[in-house]
Amino acid sequence: MKSALLLAAVAGLLAPVLADVPAGAQWYTLKTKAKINTLSNQYLTSQNGKIGGFASTRSAPSPAGKFFTSTYEGTKTLSFHFGNDTHQAALSGKGGVLDLIDMENPSAETVPAGVPTEWSVFTIGQGGEVGVKDWAEGDIAARRKWIMWLETDGVYYVGLWDGVTLQPRSFANITLIAEKTTPPS
Repeated sequence: MKSALLLAAVAGLLAPVLADVPAGAQWYTLKTKAKINTLSNQYLTSQNGKIGGFASTRSAPSPAGKFFTSTYEGTKTLSFHFGNDTHQAALSGKGGVLDLIDMENPSAETVPAGVPTEWSVFTIGQGGEVGVKDWAEGDIAARRKWIMWLETDGVYYVGLWDGVTLQPRSFANITLIAEKTTPPS
């Protein structure tokens, strides 16, 4: 009886998550490509609002986070959703780097004041390269690059650097790749 109740409770928790995924949604994993071997082939996962190469999930696609896309019709760009349509990948931060993060229901009202934040701005190229449809002015758009760094918590994080602002940490340029995968089970 207890196991039947537990199963019913778990099914109840999962039902809303699965219901928010559009039928036929294409699922992906995110991985890195870099000239530095330790930064290449790192699979990214979303944990507690952060997206990164966590030690337990970064070495293979099977434990890595999965996301699906939806099209933002206004700009024909993509939203990356982790698990359901209430979570989106976003770029947010100051000091020349926008960190790749997981935001719940992003909107102008939920973004911290004074913190540049972008979501629903992604593109996926023919080879799976993830880009950002850039609204930055002048040559800033051409200078922006994906970067990766190792933080003191042991996680490799990803961000979009403006290409000019000096950084207090070391980082390396990377290419972010979206690989098609099966839906989570």
